[in-house]
Amino acid sequence: MSVLEVRPKFLYPYKKQFPFDEVAEKIVKAMEKRNWKVPGITVEFDIFGSGKEKYKLVRCITGDDFKLYFYRKQEKLSDNLYDTAGLSRICIPKQILEVYDEGEEWTNYYLYVGSNWYAEKDWFMNSIKVDAKMYREARRYLKYEFHVNKYGNKKLIFENNFGREYSPRMNEPFFLNFERKLNEFKRWLKEFVLDYILSFLEVDEVQLPEIEEELIPYKGPWSRIFSICNSNDAKRIKKGKREPNEFPPAEQHAYFGSGCRLVPLDVNCDSRYDGKYPEIANRGFIWCDVNSKEKDAKISDFIYQVASVMASYGILTDYIVAINLKYGNHVYVVDNSAFKETRNKLFQDIAPRERLTNEEINIAIIARAITIIPITEYKGDYKEPIVLINRELDFEEIEWISEIKN
Repeated sequence: MSVLEVRPKFLYPYKKQFPFDEVAEKIVKAMEKRNWKVPGITVEFDIFGSGKEKYKLVRCITGDDFKLYFYRKQEKLSDNLYDTAGLSRICIPKQILEVYDEGEEWTNYYLYVGSNWYAEKDWFMNSIKVDAKMYREARRYLKYEFHVNKYGNKKLIFENNFGREYSPRMNEPFFLNFERKLNEFKRWLKEFVLDYILSFLEVDEVQLPEIEEELIPYKGPWSRIFSICNSNDAKRIKKGKREPNEFPPAEQHAYFGSGCRLVPLDVNCDSRYDGKYPEIANRGFIWCDVNSKEKDAKISDFIYQVASVMASYGILTDYIVAINLKYGNHVYVVDNSAFKETRNKLFQDIAPRERLTNEEINIAIIARAITIIPITEYKGDYKEPIVLINRELDFEEIEWISEIKN
């Protein structure tokens, strides 16, 4: 079975750490019994894991007046994976509560104190709130943190972070009863979220939230493509080709490299690219050269942009990886010449200046990114194609691995 065919195990919120946790579990299960479709509510899912150990969970449930985030740890699944399906952030009208698995002492609470709730609702529920006063932002919220005194009284007390955050005014609370606030959130979730969901009929047949992926046989123009991995990945892949079942399920795949993005997240894509900029460009890939390589090839034989993101250039020995794709799923092609030609033109434009700024280099990076297309749509018309793989490979898709001896 291909790693593409692995059906993730679904994780539910179950940990009863705070008063509202039971309601959170009921909300997720009530949505499931209605096939995740209730008017006015949207659900976002996430899949994580690797190889044949994959998990799926609810990450966010959103309504007109609320937003629930599920990121809190519940238990350890394996050496490197945690069940993070617990409710961690609750946004309701004019209030936000953040909780963590480490305990109630990490709780944060935000109170809206702006002047136009309906205009600022989306900002309040979705923004990162850090040192608003220091950054001279509008006074729209107050931050409170958990405290317990020597008598065991638990409170949420305002935190101005040494004057970096705004402090309460006379008509605003300086502290709040912690347990009352938790129960207030519990009541709100039950009355305005759970009871609303339960007002709709359950479906006769509950469907799993994921659609089984259809395998697309690879029919690209290259019988094999080539990339570079380090000695640790080479050793694991070689063993995996011989004895795949000797690995734990999470390691039964042939992915390698660090997953370098086509466009780094800090590259600003302004209005010039509206409608043209592909979101897939911000994801990580195995970068591959399509030009034929022999087992004694050198790093210098690779397209520079492929070698620069895949080779280690360090104490680790590098290896050539010959890939014989079986499936076209999540495989893309970009034209690297778009990067080179744009960069060369920029050098002409800035003469006699000899170095490009980061912003100018980003223009060339985006010019290449705009050319990305699924390999199933590639017509063979790119001057310098690079293949980008955005999935785990099966061991059988690795044809051979050879040490590079430069």
